[in-house]
Amino acid sequence: MTDRKVIGLIGAGRMGLAQIKHLVAAGYDVRCCEQSDSQQIKALALGAILMESPRAVFDVADVVYIAVGFDPEVETICRGKNGLLESSRSDGVVVVNSTCDPDFMVSLESDFVARGIGFLDVPIARGGWAADNGTLLAMVGGDKQALEIARESLQTFCSDIEHMGPVGTGQVTKAINNLLLWLNGVGLLESASIAKQYGLELKHLRSVLLLSSGRSAALEDWPKMTFTWAAKDMEIVTDMMERHDLDLTLLKELASRAQTAKSERDEQRGSDRDWADRD
Repeated sequence: MTDRKVIGLIGAGRMGLAQIKHLVAAGYDVRCCEQSDSQQIKALALGAILMESPRAVFDVADVVYIAVGFDPEVETICRGKNGLLESSRSDGVVVVNSTCDPDFMVSLESDFVARGIGFLDVPIARGGWAADNGTLLAMVGGDKQALEIARESLQTFCSDIEHMGPVGTGQVTKAINNLLLWLNGVGLLESASIAKQYGLELKHLRSVLLLSSGRSAALEDWPKMTFTWAAKDMEIVTDMMERHDLDLTLLKELASRAQTAKSERDEQRGSDRDWADRD
């Protein structure tokens, strides 16, 4: 890259730091806004330049990535005091990598488009290990022209970029992906109890299932499964079901089970009911 193009990033958490690493390695000038002192130090160590607000980031960056955990944070970053929408820009592209409600993304898009700013909802999948390796999957909702502006920087940390349709469809894709992950994950938490009653050794059983139709990403990645985001992800799915008056009994039950899945996984870890090798 001959010119050091400026890229913005809001939120230097687990995923954001990995994004900074790949963007800097690709030669980008990364401007970052992060509230946590400890995360600021990590972002600086990776080569990012700290800015005081999202607005300050967007004032100098053509493309800004948002990498925070929850809808209210995204709302503040975009619409709050010194937020992105208070920038004087009438061009550029804002990319939301957070997992959010799809209708919320549609409402944000209207605010940015009215200012002449491109907007993409681009939740990313495959987990922290893929973020570290630059092999994330980007599920893109939004205008194709805006995607082409962001693509070069996006592909520094995403090995696969799939355009799903207009804004909102990226989040719907991610929601379906996540509910299938947690459906398999909760099934594994419960099926371990059946296997234990019949004296099956779970490490062996897992190796057999991985050769059969019982194979799933949850089973493959079980040692890395934490269920940290299960409750939040299923809250998004529940909101979508209620908004469209969908009576999906299995998913309602899954949303309920997701509330305790993390503690169940933590309890099973290292026990005789754990699918992974014991520590």
